[in-house]
Amino acid sequence: MIGKWNRSVIVTYAGMLLAAASMFLLMSDLYKAAMMCFMGAGICDLFDGTIARMCKRTEEEKNFGIQLDSLVDVVSFIALPVVLMIKVCGVKWYSVIACVLYVLFGVCRLAYFNVCQEENEDKDSPIKYYTGLPVTYAALIFPLLYLSSVWLDAAVTGYILCAAMAVMAVLFVMKLRFIKPGKKGYIFLMLLAVALFTVYAVLVR
Repeated sequence: MIGKWNRSVIVTYAGMLLAAASMFLLMSDLYKAAMMCFMGAGICDLFDGTIARMCKRTEEEKNFGIQLDSLVDVVSFIALPVVLMIKVCGVKWYSVIACVLYVLFGVCRLAYFNVCQEENEDKDSPIKYYTGLPVTYAALIFPLLYLSSVWLDAAVTGYILCAAMAVMAVLFVMKLRFIKPGKKGYIFLMLLAVALFTVYAVLVR
């Protein structure tokens, strides 16, 4: 059986399955469950690197993990937001432009940092900051903005998501520094995720 199936990548696979489930749920108009799965995929991505570094891995397994993580990111944080945009906005000229920019810059970002990671001899060395906005932040930004649909007209929510997608696309490739969350940051993000889960469970249909 080709590929790697050890515990160092199991969380990455779990995130991909949650993202795929979110897309199917969106196509069935089950937005609450879809957003919850979306956030779940983001949580998996938040911790998969930490878990992988805790495992004893060969050089081949490390390289496989790097490639797998980027491929899963394409599914979870690039393809999934595009599906969300199509469902909420429909195929409008402005949503198409936003989606094209988002996909183009998002994939370019992932490919660029894959190359940088391959050139880095110490692949287990944690980084202190990100250059450009990480695509993973989509799992927080889009569910948070979609909450506007509880109070606003669906068309207005669509405009908000479209604008956010265009801005995020540009930030993906801008040379701006974003601090990587430390232990306190991880705790904050987990608490925020729990809060969002609770809000979705109570407010969103």
